[in-house]
Amino acid sequence: RNIVIFGETGSGKSSIINAIAREQLAETSNNTTGCSSCYKRHPVTISGQKFILFDTVGLGEGPAGTVPDAEAKRQLKSLLRQLMSSKSLSDSDGIGLLVYCVSSRTNALPAIVRAYDTFYTRVCRKKVPIVIVITGLENERDMESWWDKNKGKLKSIHFAGHACVTALQEYPGIPDDFARRIAESSDTLRNLLVNNCSYWAVDDSWSMRIAGLWCAPSSRSKN
Repeated sequence: RNIVIFGETGSGKSSIINAIAREQLAETSNNTTGCSSCYKRHPVTISGQKFILFDTVGLGEGPAGTVPDAEAKRQLKSLLRQLMSSKSLSDSDGIGLLVYCVSSRTNALPAIVRAYDTFYTRVCRKKVPIVIVITGLENERDMESWWDKNKGKLKSIHFAGHACVTALQEYPGIPDDFARRIAESSDTLRNLLVNNCSYWAVDDSWSMRIAGLWCAPSSRSKN
């Protein structure tokens, strides 16, 4: 089943994939510019179930970024339409889940709503479940408290589930509290995917509209 992971540059998408896989699959970067210029596929197995995680180009970069925002949006729309079109690609399994990564440090609520409306409402036409992952919470004693404090700000949009996690990776001498939150985050993310990923959604209305759009070369919610 295909799972598309998207979000702003620096929101921890690639680190989230590594946390889900419990190994270093995706390249990560500590810079404010992204490290991916095109989407990448990462197969993982969770509790005996097989998934393909799509690591997409970061949104919100300026003209000097790895991929400017307009091009990143074009690529993401193209990927979603390709996966949603069962007839245009013989090997497409549709989309089982959208995962929207958001940094806990963001205060750009309008941007969150715009991305939700663009990719979930307009492109996927609400035919695919969507969950939100809040990252950057390694310093919080109770990571879930972020959701309790902020979910009211997101009441205009609906997510099938959520996860409040850290995208931090382990390193020698890491404090015990951080190590515990990293392990907790991995479990939370894996459960989020297993509990919310559907058996693929497709939309045949896209099948005649996506030619030439390839990217070259190619915890249940408690709202």
